[in-house]
This record gives sequence, structure tokens and C-alpha cells, in this order.
Amino acid sequence: MRQEMNRPMAAKTVLVTGASSGIGKATAVGLAALGAHLAITGRDRDRTEQAAREIQTAAGGHVDVFVADLSSQSEVRRLAEEALQRLPRIDVLVNNVGGYWDTRHLTADGLEHTFAVNHLAPFLLTQLLLDRLTRSSPARVVTVSSNAQALGRIDFDDLNGERHYSGAKAYNQSKLANVLFTYELVRRLPTTGPSEKTMITANAVHPGVVSTSFGAGDPAPCSACSSPFCDHS
Repeated sequence: MRQEMNRPMAAKTVLVTGASSGIGKATAVGLAALGAHLAITGRDRDRTEQAAREIQTAAGGHVDVFVADLSSQSEVRRLAEEALQRLPRIDVLVNNVGGYWDTRHLTADGLEHTFAVNHLAPFLLTQLLLDRLTRSSPARVVTVSSNAQALGRIDFDDLNGERHYSGAKAYNQSKLANVLFTYELVRRLPTTGPSEKTMITANAVHPGVVSTSFGAGDPAPCSACSSPFCDHS
């Protein structure tokens, strides 16, 4: 009984995106220590496989590795397809991948990079995995947002930042989109039984200020804490 209490995630499969470093890797280590079977994603195979080894060393258990650049819509779709092939169940999806870019970049799809990675990637991945999550219910979707969402405004006339771009504006908008997506996901999620029990729980979370290399690729002071190296993913 005591062992079961110490491993409440035993027999649960958790997919964590952006888990080769930072908050994502720490999340994976914590969940693995609770008994979960972890699956992690990262852009670089070597870094992601190294993270998987570190998670196994710290917490034990097998860790599945998926390599994908989630700024690309086709890569998100490929990741979802591979996850559905390799993971018979998905009990928890942690949409952790995210970033801050001070200058405007476009993805291969012609999308503004911040919005593509921080919002469109978790939006699409969740939709593609929703049936598997439902069949694994009770399941959970956790999307890592930020308190910076309170400063955000969705500019529907300029989502791509073509007229005016700033790293802070793009970041805040993407994190507000995470929250709004979670609210709408909750509204649309399937329920079951006479008590209308929720089959999938959805949460948006603020991880707090964490000292990592977040934003180091294109640094500028974060809108939430004025640090270029926080982890408000």
C-alpha cells in the first residue's frame, strides 16, 4: 500500500513536449519518480536521448524518445502519428514546448514563429491525440502558459506580426492563446455517464520563474520578469 502511495502514476503514460531541458525535463523526472512511463520530445536527437538517459538514471523506468521540430505543422502531425503508433495509451499530455524570440522569424509554413511554437503546436497536437486521450480516460491535458498572458491581447488582424512585432507582444499573445484554448477545450471535452463525469481534464499552468537557458537563442528581457533567461514557457 505504501509503495502504491509513493507511485501514484504507476501504469500511466505521460507525453511531455520540449523535455530535453528546463522545465520539461524536470517535469519528466518528477513524473517518472511517481511511477509514470515517460515519453518525451525534443528537436535535437542527441540532446533528447541524453535527457532520456538522465531521466532514467534519476527516476528509473523506460523513456520513449520522439524527435520533432514543433514549429512545423507537418512535424507536429508526424509526431502525433508516431506517438499513436508507439504509445497504446496516453494518460497525460503535457504541452510544455515553448519559447521567446525577440526578433520576428517565420516558420517553414510562413507562420510567426512564437505563435506557431507556443500556441499552434500544442493546439494541433492536442487535437490529433484527443481520441487516444479519451480512450485512456480519465486523462489530462496540461498546457504550460505564463502569467504573462495577463498582458496579452489577441491581435486577430495581425496574428503573424507583419505590421508590428515585438518579442514581448508575441509571447504574451501566445500565452493568452494557451489559456483561451484551455477554456474552450474544457467546454468541448466529452463527458460520460449520468453524472456527466469529465473524461479528460484540461489545465493551463504558470510554472513560475525558473533559471534556465530559455530564450537564449534570441534573448531579450522577458515581459514577465525582465530576465532574458527565465523559463516562462
